[in-house]
Amino acid sequence: MHSLRLTITFSSSLLLLAGCNTADRGFVERPSQALTANSAPRSTAPSTSALNTFTAARKLAWDAAVMVQQPPHSAVTWQAARVKWRQAINLLKTIPDDAPVAVQAKAKLAVYQANYTAISDRLNAETAAAERFKAAQTLAWQAAVTVQKPPHSLKVWQRASRKWQDAIALLEPIPPTTSVAQQSQAKLNIYRNNYSVIQQRITTETHAISTLKQFAAIADKLGNVPDNIKQPNPALQKIGISYEDYTNLVQALQQSFAKFATQPDAKNHPVYASLAGAIEDYQTVLKLWKAYLAFKAANNQWLYDDLYNQLVPVSQADATRLTQKYDVQTYADGTKVSLRFSAWEIWQKTNQHLRQIQQRQGEG
Repeated sequence: MHSLRLTITFSSSLLLLAGCNTADRGFVERPSQALTANSAPRSTAPSTSALNTFTAARKLAWDAAVMVQQPPHSAVTWQAARVKWRQAINLLKTIPDDAPVAVQAKAKLAVYQANYTAISDRLNAETAAAERFKAAQTLAWQAAVTVQKPPHSLKVWQRASRKWQDAIALLEPIPPTTSVAQQSQAKLNIYRNNYSVIQQRITTETHAISTLKQFAAIADKLGNVPDNIKQPNPALQKIGISYEDYTNLVQALQQSFAKFATQPDAKNHPVYASLAGAIEDYQTVLKLWKAYLAFKAANNQWLYDDLYNQLVPVSQADATRLTQKYDVQTYADGTKVSLRFSAWEIWQKTNQHLRQIQQRQGEG
């Protein structure tokens, strides 16, 4: 929207008040002077009435022009000025064609009509800007309320993001010539920053969902190992998965978790602790497996009949932790645990926990 331009058709000595020059002011104050410029000393009632009407119209025009000096203004001010221009136009239209001031009245009428159009445009722009500003504030408030008391699901963050985006879209077109332009620019900077923060949270939430999905899939696979144990492949070592494959799975989960941990505020995400706990669970099995392989290599002759239970020596502290956290059964007076059954117990508990987390995330 261009800045206000009131039509001026007179010399450069005129004031910047549309259709209202210094002669106008003199005319308003001394209306008889204008009459001498256009007629003989004869004065009739109709001519006096036309002159008074002309004078009143110019007074309204002057007031309207003064009212909108030094913009921007509110819609109320533009509306008040437009009313005065309309009143001035209506007065000029009542002046008869044969009145002494008829020629002047017609000239002013064209100027006033142009100014009325310009004022109407400014009023429309101001009204639209005020409505946009108010609507943007409403959306911003809704967006802020939407994400109060996190954590939230991806859908909630996305809903807030759309509201910030819509609020920004409302503020961006507001013309700099309107009364809310400065406020709009200040709000725009805040809203853009808030939108950026929300987008980061969406990115974190998206990574959380994909990482949890990967963990849950592997947890489900490992949790179902006891049901699939009847396999002819001796490389599975009666556990249900080879050491190499299990090691690769754990490494893949560690890499995914490390990537998720780099996301903004990831450590405060509800699934972070659960994923970290799953990594710890799987590493516990890996440590037991490594300990068993080392113990087996050092005591190969003693373990010829240990293919089923695959007993692993553990410290008293480890035995207590495994028993309390995973309900693992100990053997040999609490000095050994079964690799086979310990792994299964840990995998099943991890699978159950991740399923619960995934279900809660889905409900959110």
